[in-house]
Amino acid sequence: MVKLLSGVAAVVCLIGLSLVGATIMNGAAASCAPRSALSGSATPVDTYDADQVSNAATIVMVGRQLGVPARGWIVAAATALQESGLRRLDHGDRDSLGLFQQRPSQGWGTRAQLLDPATAAQKFYQRLGTVPGWQSMSLTEAAQRVQRSAYPDAYAKWEHDATQLVSIVVSGDPRAIPVDREQCVRICPWIATSPDGSGGSCVEASAVFHRAQLWLTAWRGGPVPYLSSNVPGDLFGGYRRDCSGYVSMALGLQGPGMTTVELAQRSTMIGKSQLRPGDLMINPDTDLRGHVVLFAGWVDASMASYYGYEQSGDGGTHFRKIPYPYFGSYPMSPHRLGIIALDATQRSTYETVQATRPAIV
Repeated sequence: MVKLLSGVAAVVCLIGLSLVGATIMNGAAASCAPRSALSGSATPVDTYDADQVSNAATIVMVGRQLGVPARGWIVAAATALQESGLRRLDHGDRDSLGLFQQRPSQGWGTRAQLLDPATAAQKFYQRLGTVPGWQSMSLTEAAQRVQRSAYPDAYAKWEHDATQLVSIVVSGDPRAIPVDREQCVRICPWIATSPDGSGGSCVEASAVFHRAQLWLTAWRGGPVPYLSSNVPGDLFGGYRRDCSGYVSMALGLQGPGMTTVELAQRSTMIGKSQLRPGDLMINPDTDLRGHVVLFAGWVDASMASYYGYEQSGDGGTHFRKIPYPYFGSYPMSPHRLGIIALDATQRSTYETVQATRPAIV
């Protein structure tokens, strides 16, 4: 029976978030290396139970680490749905094992390797990568070229469910996140030692997004109204009430906040596929024509739209779905703030602000 999934409601960004945006941490520090999905327990999603959701999360995580395009994650998830029902089976036809029912006798690996979801997913992706033109194939054709199943058309029926499961994982829906995973989300990337985020330490993602959320209801129960002014009496909590002041506040920078131009100058431009929660979408234009949004995660695996926190003239503080790169034809590009772009005084100021910031409860 094909299981149908409903849409994802919203993004919640947490410490321990293992798969959002780019928890994909290519080149991530060893201290942020992912643990096996089997070490945590996810929450059931519709008719899929916690183990199935956790295994889907592992499939996406491994694909991202290997640099496999999103289409490959869906192919892999659909294959696992057909072969094992997304379960770590210790049995199967002849010597078939694990999520993908791979066979030790056919050179897929040892029994122990194939029973580990992360290793099994890695071996699937490695074999998929040897298939010429797989990205332009139908899902069932690509899966069949890897699996060589006696039922070559069986994978097609799982494409919808696989897409929805991958979307849940990528969007950061907390139902797809094992509660004790400790994959780090470095939301404050200026403490990293290189532009790609490698060599950095982990900080609490929840703190950044908690600060961002506060302004949604901080003004008499509603959003903080927009005002671009450095006049002390116009500030809110010591920060300007414009887009860059708001983002500076959320990121924990010193008030009244950097300007959009300053944020861009102190950031490294990155590719769309590299975006992860805590990165910035910036248009560094001057004279109030620029804008900055705090990226909170993709809406789904298509990466056609994302969730963002922003402060704008059309109602003040927002958390909303935004078409990539922004509404209409307004140009914006993805950036990652980096400590290598901060001078010694600015770095010292940042560290002082963090050390004296009251604890968030």
